[in-house]
This record gives sequence, C-alpha cells and structure tokens, in this order.
Amino acid sequence: MTPVPDLLDRPTSEGARVVVLALLAEARERAGRLGVPGDDEALHDFRVSVRRLRSALRAWRGVLPRAVRDKDLRRLRRVARSTGEARDAEVLLAWLGQVAPERPAAQRPAAAWLARRLAPREGVTGLQRTGGRLVATADRLSRCLGTESSARRNAPPGETFGAAVASRIREQARAVAGFLARVESLDDAPLAHRARIRGKRLRYLLEPLRNGTGASPGRALKSLKRLQDILGELNDARVAAEVLRTARREAEGDPATGPGLRRGLRALEVQASLRAEAAFDRLRTEVLTRRGKGALGPALEVAAALESRGAPPVTDGRAGP
Repeated sequence: MTPVPDLLDRPTSEGARVVVLALLAEARERAGRLGVPGDDEALHDFRVSVRRLRSALRAWRGVLPRAVRDKDLRRLRRVARSTGEARDAEVLLAWLGQVAPERPAAQRPAAAWLARRLAPREGVTGLQRTGGRLVATADRLSRCLGTESSARRNAPPGETFGAAVASRIREQARAVAGFLARVESLDDAPLAHRARIRGKRLRYLLEPLRNGTGASPGRALKSLKRLQDILGELNDARVAAEVLRTARREAEGDPATGPGLRRGLRALEVQASLRAEAAFDRLRTEVLTRRGKGALGPALEVAAALESRGAPPVTDGRAGP
C-alpha cells in the first residue's frame, strides 16, 4: 500500500476507501499469478489477499454503504471457500513430504497413497477461473469507490479514521481474548481456531498503519504473527489428524487396501496427533497461561496511541494572556 501520510486524520469513510482500494488492487494482482508455473506461493498469497479484503469490507462496510453489496460479499466468500480445500491439501502434502522419508520403509507407501488422494483436483484452469471471479468483483467495487471519492472527501469530518481504527482494534482484541479464555484442552482446538481468525482480522486492521501514517504497529504485528504461527500450527496438525483418521477408516472398509497400507496410515495418524498435542502444549505455555495478554498488549498500545491523537490538549485551566 502506497504511504498516505495523513490517512489517520482523514474522515473515516475516506480512510476506509483508501485502504479498500489498495486491497482491491493487491487482490487483482495476485489473482493474475494463479496457475503460473513455478509460482509456489501464488495460492497462499492469493488467499491472504482475499482474507485481507474480506476483513476490510467487514470492518468498513458501514461507512461505504453504497459501494458494498451483499452480493459482492457472497461472491468473495465463495472465492475464499473454493480455494480452502486446495490450500489445506497443499499444507498437508508439504507435511507428508517432510515426514515420509523419516518413516520406516514399510510405512512410506501409505504416505504416497494419501498424497495421490490429496493431489489438487481443481487444476490450473479452475484456479484461474476463481481468480477471474475475484477480478470481476474487484473491478466493480473499485469503480463504485472511485465514483464516490469526491463526495466522500467533501463529507463532514466527524470521527477520524484513526479513531475508528482504534475502536475496531479494541473490539477484535476482546474477541481474541474471549475465545482464548475458553480454550482449556486440545478438544477446544476449534475455539483456538476462532481466536486465530479474529487475530488475523486484528492484524489486518493494523497493517495499513505501517506505511508512513504516523502510527507504529511494528511490535504489535510481530507479536500477532507469533500468535498466528502458534495457532496455525495447532490447526494444521488437527486438520492433518482428521484427514488421516478419515483416510484410515476408509481404507479399513476397502478390501482392496492391504494391512500394510492400513498400518502405515494409522502410524501417520498417530504422528499427526502427537504433533497436535505438541502444538497445544506450546499454545498453553506461551499464550494461555498469560490469557493472550503478551500477544494482544502491543495492539492495545497502538489503539491507545491512535486515541490520543484525537484527544484535546491538556491545559492547566488558566486563562491565556
């Protein structure tokens, strides 16, 4: 995003418009990379850009009412969901590629069998079609936001964008803390995943402040990234264990699969479950014992700094000369 020095002091609607337009441009650019040979990060980067865009539209739709339609949000949700299975498969395939060489020779055919089942089914054409749907929606939104620009800039100032960001930072931080407070065991991993989603939304609120706006979210972004890494490892391990459990049960019901394959799948399932337990232990040690305060504190400091920008100057109450 191109630096916008006075972004925080603009009216909320204009600040939101600038941020959303930048995210639309980013999403269009990344959509064009889908299916490009050798671009191993294309799918991941595309999904990140779609999440950023959806998060911004969710946060700022109330101040951009004419531009953002329910239909647009539904289309973006379908785009995100259409790539979710491919991304989960990509992550699990990478894990299998790491652990398979370390397994006993008798168990490696099970990893190869599962990798064949996880091979992407949508293909290059399907991914490019998904990118095309994103581009069509992004183009429409960009046109609408562009035609609203002069009216928005001439609107009464009211709340500044910085103050609006601060209130949303606090809202998301409360949500993250609330979900983390309910996580007590590995069985609560779905709640940890919901905290992860809210943590991403919090990070996406902070990211536009990096570019010369006068705020300093670097420490907050770093702490939230660490939280995301911990929660992401837990989620990836949990998904791997569930996929392997399903695959093993299907293999047990298929006479065409031999006992060696089934034993190999069970061994991989055990390894994935141990990985999930280790990830939860790390979450408990590094995050839950502090109720997320270490991860969320820097973000709340940014919110306080943003709020102080709009606060009236403190005086001693004495009249001037």
